[in-house]
Amino acid sequence: MDFNFDFQFGKQVIGVDEVGRGSWAGPVMACAALLDYQTPIDKRLDDSKKLSHKIRKEILHNLTNNNIFGIGEVSNIEIDKLGISAATFRAMEIALSNLIDNIKDNKDTIILIDGTVMPKFNKKFVSEIRLVKKGDSLSPSIAAASIYAKCARDELMIKLDKKFTGFGFSKNMGYGTKHHREKILLSGPTHIHRMTFSPMKNYKN
Repeated sequence: MDFNFDFQFGKQVIGVDEVGRGSWAGPVMACAALLDYQTPIDKRLDDSKKLSHKIRKEILHNLTNNNIFGIGEVSNIEIDKLGISAATFRAMEIALSNLIDNIKDNKDTIILIDGTVMPKFNKKFVSEIRLVKKGDSLSPSIAAASIYAKCARDELMIKLDKKFTGFGFSKNMGYGTKHHREKILLSGPTHIHRMTFSPMKNYKN
């Protein structure tokens, strides 16, 4: 991956991606990334899902030295209230707002969002917004956002695993596995589970 994809837009690119959309527990997170094009790119940069936990952390360490990030987090309670799509858009909006607060001039930027559905934001952003299908495999800015968001959420789920033992959060990150399902059936869901998702919504106490 190199900067050529981003360069075609003729503006500084803000890449946006989310993580945790399909998880059964914990928040959905999004990240907005603004890369410094003067700094050499880590050659291993790619879609976070294609990388090991160790490699993601190494790349993140390199990225955070020279680039600007904004993070957005929406809890499982808000997900149950808003629905996962609206909650994901909310996380993206928070991430963008946090990033833009940390840059001097965002007028000459374009926002690239990984996905095929245009988010509905409450806030009006100055920059043009474009969707990029499989953007985390094409745009280094989106890939950087995907890695930052993935690492941030993984760290949170590893901490939550110590509080809610037996669900395997440090390995499954809240996603649906056989072990996770069996633990829900045995012990019931926790207060960080998304109760509007199956199998939690079918759980009878």
